[in-house]
Amino acid sequence: MISRRQLLLATAASSGVLVGCAGVPEHRVADSRPYCLSTLRTRRTVCTPEPVPSAAVEADAKRFEPTDGLLTVYVVRSAWADAVRPLVVTIDGEAQIGTLPRSLIRLRLAPGTHELAFEWNGRAHTFIAKGEAGELSIVELAGSSVPLDRDYHWSDADPPGAKLRARNTRLVADAQLASLLPR
Repeated sequence: MISRRQLLLATAASSGVLVGCAGVPEHRVADSRPYCLSTLRTRRTVCTPEPVPSAAVEADAKRFEPTDGLLTVYVVRSAWADAVRPLVVTIDGEAQIGTLPRSLIRLRLAPGTHELAFEWNGRAHTFIAKGEAGELSIVELAGSSVPLDRDYHWSDADPPGAKLRARNTRLVADAQLASLLPR
């Protein structure tokens, strides 16, 4: 039989582990600076490779409005236990955008079909985004590197939920990719 003291110690220990692994305090970023995060447990800090868009651009992006004449695709990364791992999203094998936990990307692309991809544990994970001019699509880069949790993967199962989760993220890229636009 487990004593009350053992139960309390086990609860306190497991709470500390969860906070140490999943507790990722956000570092506020000024305009034109990278977005950085660090873990409480390891005190490791990682940053986006590029400066993030301004607060005004972020506010505009979080209205989730389509762009006339283009396909607008949002990539939301906001899993509850996402460790501080940078993941690079590649668009149509050309453009690369770095993500961190609690980050958001807005892509404005030519109407049609586009392949989004990232690599995790030596394996490519792809998602096909399709749409017409003036349409909007939301996809999540879900999962985590926490043991016993599901590996990173693409999910487009819950667009309304993804919009809600995106409200607590930082816009790390707002890309209108010229090489992927109609000529």
